[in-house]
Amino acid sequence: MKTMLWSLMLAPTMLSAQVRASTSARMQADADASAKLTPIYAAARARGYTTAAIDARVAEGEAKGASSAQIVAAAVKVQADMETAEEAMLAAGRPHPTSDECERGAMAMARGVTSVQIETMARHAPSNRSLVVAFDVLAKLAADGTPVTQALARVQAKLDARASDDVLLRLTAMGNAPAGADASAAGRAAGVAGTNAAAAGSTGAATKGTAATIGATVGATVGGVVKKP
Repeated sequence: MKTMLWSLMLAPTMLSAQVRASTSARMQADADASAKLTPIYAAARARGYTTAAIDARVAEGEAKGASSAQIVAAAVKVQADMETAEEAMLAAGRPHPTSDECERGAMAMARGVTSVQIETMARHAPSNRSLVVAFDVLAKLAADGTPVTQALARVQAKLDARASDDVLLRLTAMGNAPAGADASAAGRAAGVAGTNAAAAGSTGAATKGTAATIGATVGATVGGVVKKP
């Protein structure tokens, strides 16, 4: 589980290092796009953010064959989302959101999470607890097809329970199964088994009772008609 935790936390940084060199080489072929990306990176650094999220979005655009204009627009959106995520956490009473939290918050927003939901989640966690893993899990659940509101409810429930990051990460193994699905299924199975057992018991008792009644009636009738020699 610790390996999974470090993988989630380090993935954007590792991707940033791998992407930055290849991105600069590719974008050099498009001087206009390169010129437009430069101030975006500068603005992110000026606010103390890392550029891993921007790098990841540029790489995604490249991989999907997006145009330079689309890639630049996506980079602008990421940088703006990092600012929005930071402002949402500040509004929730977190005095010093970290660069990683702002970056992961932006990644969650790219999956459909709103600034209001970012603020709500921040309110469910102690101010001294990092939200990096919580945002990562939220984004992963949304990416896997879990509705954002449902994913948010799951993560918030764990935060309310003061669950560890390892416990939060287990949510990603559940995929888009409804929360409590296993427990509900087990409960339903137990209920069915109990009902069947009760039905079997009632049927058995009824059968025995009927057999005894028939036996007594037949015995009395036969005894009255057929006399022993």
